[in-house]
This record gives sequence, structure tokens and C-alpha cells, in this order.
Amino acid sequence: MSKRLAALLAAHRMPLKAKWDRQLRLAGPPNTALALPDILVHRMDDTLDQFAHLLRRATARRWPDESPPAWPHLRDGCRCGLNPLLDYFEAGGLALQAELPELRPADRHALDQAWYALAQLEVASLCAVCCRAPVNVSHAAVER
Repeated sequence: MSKRLAALLAAHRMPLKAKWDRQLRLAGPPNTALALPDILVHRMDDTLDQFAHLLRRATARRWPDESPPAWPHLRDGCRCGLNPLLDYFEAGGLALQAELPELRPADRHALDQAWYALAQLEVASLCAVCCRAPVNVSHAAVER
């Protein structure tokens, strides 16, 4: 099933990117320079390649039976709220739904789970190096 979804994704790549670009520009004013749609559109090909790879290699993987968490839940892990990938992946998820509306429920579930998993990984990676995140410094290190 997942290899078929990766092939479907490849077949719809250009219109998907156009819808994603539109959704990204509708997301509201960017909160940082890295959140500018003109910058983020350059990530789309790489993100779609990663997504297709995840779908292809996850053929034996079992996604959780429940739906992925709601998008606002993804924002909970971002302490500063400025991660540009939050709107980027939410817009991409909306574009996926708009471009591939007639998927079978099992295919939709796999696509949504994989997209959320990729978003969660990418958002967490950027948040891990955020200069706005509070740094935990031990008192012993400060006293030296």
C-alpha cells in the first residue's frame, strides 16, 4: 500500500506543490524571516522526497489505529512558537487533503500518519537547536 501511495504522490507532485504554496501564503503573516513562503517553497521538493521515502520504507510498518493528533498539538512542543515548520507542515497537510481527496480510508490514514510523523520529527529537530529555548544550566556549572 505505501509504495503505491509514494507513486501517487510522485504523480501529483506539481499540483500538490502549487496547492501547498497557496496554503502556505494563506497561513497568515510570517512570524520570522525563515517562515517567509518564498523561502519555505524551496524546501518542498526535499520534504516530498523524505515523505515518499518514509511511505516506501514503511510498507511493513503499522501506523497507530487512531488518527494522528490534531495540528495544534504539534505546536505544544515548540516553546517559543516561532518554528516556521509549524505552518509549513500544516499547509502541506491541507494541500495533501485537497490534492488527494478520494483516497480509501486506509490509504488516507497511512498518508496522514506518515505526514504527521515527518512533521513531528522535523519540528522537533528545529526546536532542539532553537536559540530562544530556555537553556538548563546546572547551578554547579555556574558556581565554578
